[in-house]
Amino acid sequence: MKKVIVVTTGGGIAFKRNPATGALVPVDGEDIIAQLTHSGITIEFNEFSSLPGSHFTPVQGLELARHIDALLRDETVTGVVVTHGTDTLEETAYLLDLTINHQKPVVVTGSARSATMPGYDGLHNLASAIRVAAATETRETGVLVVFAGQIFAAADAQKTYAHSVEAFAAPGSGPLGWIVADRIWMRHRPAQRMYIPCAHLEERVDLITPGQGSDDRLLRHAIADRVAGIVIEAFGSGRMPPWWLPAIQEATAQRIMVAIAPCTGSGALHDEYGYVGAYHDLERLGVLFAHYLNGRKARIKLMLALGAVRRPEDVRVWFP
Repeated sequence: MKKVIVVTTGGGIAFKRNPATGALVPVDGEDIIAQLTHSGITIEFNEFSSLPGSHFTPVQGLELARHIDALLRDETVTGVVVTHGTDTLEETAYLLDLTINHQKPVVVTGSARSATMPGYDGLHNLASAIRVAAATETRETGVLVVFAGQIFAAADAQKTYAHSVEAFAAPGSGPLGWIVADRIWMRHRPAQRMYIPCAHLEERVDLITPGQGSDDRLLRHAIADRVAGIVIEAFGSGRMPPWWLPAIQEATAQRIMVAIAPCTGSGALHDEYGYVGAYHDLERLGVLFAHYLNGRKARIKLMLALGAVRRPEDVRVWFP
């Protein structure tokens, strides 16, 4: 019998405590346990927190990673499912992917609609996530995000719709696979994965997203505040307005780690343009490049990397 632990953190995929047994169960979904048990899966619920996704923090995410790591060390556990609010689900999933080093599946899911709304999708997503966490096909794939019958790598999953039940996608790469009835169909596996061993993370990392014609005030405020790191979502494949370059140079001169992420949320950073502010200027200034990561994930990665090293410049090993 396979055993899956469902770790609850809160969010729209609401849970309640069964008054008879004291166990956590999905709202109006006690029957899901019986359905999945009949398929050879034993389910246990484990409460970590009860927070909306917008209240969850990276510090709590690192605590969650340690909690899951301890659960996975139990030889009787096949895999772990994490239920999470969708607002910051992709950030927590990516943090877990970078800090958990196990062959067993860890699957993050949630619901686009609350349990009181028509078309509540929480039970379907939870049932799918449990099946994925119990599947042999998903071992050694890192942390996965399961939503609307699709399986995504944590590094690729992004929330792309505010209210649709198909709230998540993987721009540029697509899903790793699908859940169809009782079958797990894996099309491919994550090409590159990274593990950052760290006991703590650096919280003082800012994220800045400039728009057309934006001035550099936010960047200069971050420098004045002596933050440890700054992530900037650059235009295109790595370009900034020329009037931002002096402030970026000032930040790097003060040993503040500046990481550039694509504003598109996906794709490599590189170009061959020769004008001021293009990729060659950013490379000359010694910034980090967060290829294929949106700014939110790049910030998580930089927070973890800064927490893992003694000298800020050593984070470059995590940003090849």
